[in-house]
Order: sequence, then C-alpha cells, then structure tokens
Amino acid sequence: MKEFNTTGVCIPDKHYMVDITNKLDQIESLVEKGKYFTINRPRQYGKTSSMYLLEKRLEKKDYLPIFISFEGIGDDVFKAEDKFCKTLLSIIKRDLNYKKGETYKEFIREHIDEVDNFAELDNLIFKYIDKLDEKVVLMIDEVDKSSNNQLFLSFIAMLRDKYLRRDLDKDKTFHSVILAGVYDIKNLKLKLRSNEEEKYNSPWNIAVDFEVEMDFNPAEIKTMLKSYQEDKGLEMNIEELADKLYYYTSGYPYLVSKMCQIVDEKVVLGNKREWTEKDLEQAVKIILNIKSVNFDSLIKNLENDERLYSFVESIIYDGRKIRYNQNNELINKGEMFGILENKEGLVKVHNKIYEQLIYDYMSTNIEINSLAQKDINFYNYKDN
Repeated sequence: MKEFNTTGVCIPDKHYMVDITNKLDQIESLVEKGKYFTINRPRQYGKTSSMYLLEKRLEKKDYLPIFISFEGIGDDVFKAEDKFCKTLLSIIKRDLNYKKGETYKEFIREHIDEVDNFAELDNLIFKYIDKLDEKVVLMIDEVDKSSNNQLFLSFIAMLRDKYLRRDLDKDKTFHSVILAGVYDIKNLKLKLRSNEEEKYNSPWNIAVDFEVEMDFNPAEIKTMLKSYQEDKGLEMNIEELADKLYYYTSGYPYLVSKMCQIVDEKVVLGNKREWTEKDLEQAVKIILNIKSVNFDSLIKNLENDERLYSFVESIIYDGRKIRYNQNNELINKGEMFGILENKEGLVKVHNKIYEQLIYDYMSTNIEINSLAQKDINFYNYKDN
C-alpha cells in the first residue's frame, strides 16, 4: 500500500508523489550541457528525492551518476587531507557497488591506498574518467555538513580547477557536478592559506544559477491527488483540493505532503471517502499543533538570528510592507530558510501555515515577556 511520505526520500513505488517531470527535464538539461550547479533550497524541499529520481533517469542513458553524501560520517574525516581523500573514494566505491554493468569500481579499490592528497586525487580522477565511455556525473547531497570545512572547500576548488582545465582540453573530469544543500556554495568564503584570513574567493564560482522552481504548483499537486484517488477508487474534486492545498502551503513540498498525510491518516482515518475543503481546514488546525523537525528548524533559524526575528516580526505584527530586494542580506537569509519569499514585489512570509505558526510563537513570547515584566498595559496583539 502506498502512503504519503514526509521523511526521507520519496520512492515512486512506495509513496504518493507529485509528478515533477518538468522539473527533472530542466535539471537534466543542465546536466546535458555539462553544467556545474548547486540545488540550494530550504530543508525538506524535495532536494534528495529530486536527486534520486534524476539519478535513475541518468542511469538509463549514457551517463554514470555517482550519488553520494557526507551525512553521517564523523568530523575526523575533515581533519586530515589523506583521510578525506580516502573516505571520499570509499563513499564513491560504495555507491558504484549498486550500479549495473561495468563501472570500474575495482579500479578505485586497487588505487585507493595510493591517494594521500588532492594532487593524487586529481590524477586518479583523470585516470578513472579516461577509462569510461559514460559521462560521469558527481552528485553530492547534504553539502551543508561539510561546507564550513576547509578540506571540503579545497576539494570543491580542485573540481573547479579541473573544470576550467577541461574546457581548455587539458584535463578530464566529471561531465557535471551537482551539490545539494540549504546554503549556496557560491557564497561561501574560501581560506586561501592557513595563515590568511578568510577571503571571498568562491570555490564554486564556475557554477551556473539554479533557477528551477522547486515549489509545487496546483497542476503538479493534482497529479499526487489523482494517484491517491485512483488507488483508493474515489471520486474527488481534485482541482478544488489542489487549489486549496496551494492556498495554505504556497507549494512548499513538505507542507503539501504533510497536509495530505494528515487528511488521510488523522481526518478521514484511512476510510475510503472523498476529501473536502473542510478536511483540509481540519488538517491546518492539526498541523499547527504538532511537533515536527521542519517547524523546529523554522523556529531555531529565527531564534538564532535576532535581526531576522525582528524583521519577520515587523512583517507579521506591524504589517510592514517591505519591497523585495534580492541583494538584501536579511531577505536572502529568510528565503534560504524557506521563511520569506517575493510576492508581487513585496517581502511576505512564504505560506499561510508558516505565517500562523510564527504568529502564534511570537505572540506567546510577547505574552510571557509581558507577564515577567508585570506589564498590565500589555497590548493584545491577537485582537489586532
């Protein structure tokens, strides 16, 4: 039985999923052109699922995708160049073990002990790719785990240099490289030498902008609802439901799936009956009163940045209309965390669920502070 999934990778055979064919087409087009890029989007925005589906696509063509992640490995890996290089190769070899056909994993196994630094890693990549007929695509997920580490940034800088030499026909390297994470690697600082201060010298300045819209639009949401409807043998007003889901979530992938999961498991309780708009309204009430990693991360990002907290507070409580400017640091940070977005030239909270969640949280903070200060003239924001 399929189910709605809000944790981990979405698998077509196991989960009800939005049809993201159009998004995958756009990403694959970047790969075909040999582009290097970063899929930087907020947490639980479908990055890993999209990478997984892209990997399966590429495997059916003349590509050899290598899909790896540094998630779960110890910090010791990033303390020594030789250990980092060997660990990287081990992770790559592990992924290749699951590929069909000749992938030259034995080549890596035979030479892994010979690599103790980036120069030797550079040379091994050249020899490895020179043996292959397929175009090798390196896909690295959860780069935030490593992006604040000097060794990882040096590795990214090595890939950049190989990319530049490749275009001059002086090297062989990965056809395309995709990094996935919350932060945009292009904006990270690279320390040029150990005794220097950090400088803006992006190790990823060869990457193209990733402009694929990762939000789900109503037409895409309909594809997931249709799959559910057909599986359950129901007749539902899919168009109306999709529009309402988009109204509450603005297409945030996690929220779309979570709302559907709540309706299925907590509102209709698995019964085979059509969904209504009232079911979605009930789901909103439920989702605002549950603990989730997504909501915890949202609040943490606000609490960890006093300026961002005050900025969002001014929008929600004071109704401030602030013009959107892509070069503003606070606006960029709010977008990166999935809190803010550009709506018709103004900065707004990304979706109505987040807006209500943040409002309730900030309101409670104000009430608690007023009690602590014994402020009998506390202004009741809720009435406002």
